[in-house]
Amino acid sequence: MKEKWLLPVLAAVFIGLLTGCEKKNPYGLSEKNPVTITIWHYYNGVQKEEFDRLVQEFNENEGRGKGIIIKAFNKGSIDELSTLINESIDKKIGSEPLPDVFSAYADKVYEVDQKGLAADLSSYLTSEEILEYVDAYMEEGKFDSTGAIKVFPIAKSTEILTVNKTDWDKFAEATGVTEEALSTWEGITRVAETYYKWTDSLTETPDDGKAFFGRDAFANYMIIGSFQLGHEIFKVIDGTIVLDFDKPTMRKLWDNYYVPYVNGYFGSYGKFRSDDVKTGHLAAFVGATSGIAYFPTSVTLEDGTNYVIESKLYPLPNFEGSVPCAVQQGAGMMVFKSEEKREYAATLFLKWFTNVEQNVEFAVGSGYLPVKKAAGNQELLIPFLAEAGENSAASQNLLIGLDTANQYRLYTSKPFKGGDRARSVLNSTMALKAKEDYNQIRALMDQGVKRENAVANFVTEENFDNWYRDTMGKLEAIAGE
Repeated sequence: MKEKWLLPVLAAVFIGLLTGCEKKNPYGLSEKNPVTITIWHYYNGVQKEEFDRLVQEFNENEGRGKGIIIKAFNKGSIDELSTLINESIDKKIGSEPLPDVFSAYADKVYEVDQKGLAADLSSYLTSEEILEYVDAYMEEGKFDSTGAIKVFPIAKSTEILTVNKTDWDKFAEATGVTEEALSTWEGITRVAETYYKWTDSLTETPDDGKAFFGRDAFANYMIIGSFQLGHEIFKVIDGTIVLDFDKPTMRKLWDNYYVPYVNGYFGSYGKFRSDDVKTGHLAAFVGATSGIAYFPTSVTLEDGTNYVIESKLYPLPNFEGSVPCAVQQGAGMMVFKSEEKREYAATLFLKWFTNVEQNVEFAVGSGYLPVKKAAGNQELLIPFLAEAGENSAASQNLLIGLDTANQYRLYTSKPFKGGDRARSVLNSTMALKAKEDYNQIRALMDQGVKRENAVANFVTEENFDNWYRDTMGKLEAIAGE
């Protein structure tokens, strides 16, 4: 009798244990049966060091216990990585097998998803887990109303105004300009003119004043500036792009970039504006929070003079009277469709990486912003900020970036066909024209023409109209494809 009832009980216990194991690890992963997940990314320098360190930490602890091994590879810039992905998808001769995961912006993921290759990660996340992430970050990875998640947010960035405080203090003391002016684009335009005239007055050579300001990622100025003023340039409705290239808004953007640029108040010289601060060509610039590690700590002038500088960071300026808006950027991770076990393992790593502790560590070390709402808790940040130095650029960058994420309306265009090319148009037409026209003005000045007279030939209504029609035509051609 004992044996008759004992066997069913033991069987039930055994089945229960198996069921429990399946719930904990439904895809058969274990330390004895690990799966290797490859990741291709574009992180370089300190960002790569931080990412590699966390991958190693995962492999030695969490990953080992769950039977997951992560192998991460840098594949150059984001554009180089994108090219390699295309070659692997097309199986070009010499191309590598596709990775399990790669760093990508939404436009690229949208392109890959159109080929049916992007995994939907929503089934590997509970609704409670999804709610832990900043809403705008998670929404970026959803391309339709089905709730499918094609891009996993792991680290984000926005834009920030960085100033050479050492030179600013001298300028402010001499002219009475205050830092309140740095909160708006109109204020920066006025400050830049004052700075040019002040630096010009320091020498006997006429019209040798210095530019004050420059910016990286010019398309962001166009897209976010227009959004601040109430016009979404690229609005995607049911997968169709609707252009809102409002002419008065574009004129406002023109007056606060092109006009000060051709006057010599704004500038762009090296590859990045942080390079221009390092060489003394600029005193301030707007760039990504993820680039803070590259902000110089000294200036080296053309004559070899070198001096140490202190930096100060400010939130992204807005147009006067507008609702604060800022760009939401920073590539997420896309998981390629494969067997569920691999998709599940990849998602487990991404969830681990975005836990607040790991994510804030990466943020402080790399300049990126953590992606979970809980990371905005000041008490949680205290130990990380103390380690970085409370007044350090890294700490300022993190705090202002998080404040921007909480106080500003974050925006990124929804992906659409031709989105990369449309953004490229916005990134170049005004910025390149300003540089080319400024060079012509300098040539006229070298011939003896006064700066004001040379500039007057370019800051005309006709010049703006020609630029507007040309740019609008290029955008309409892309939207009409």
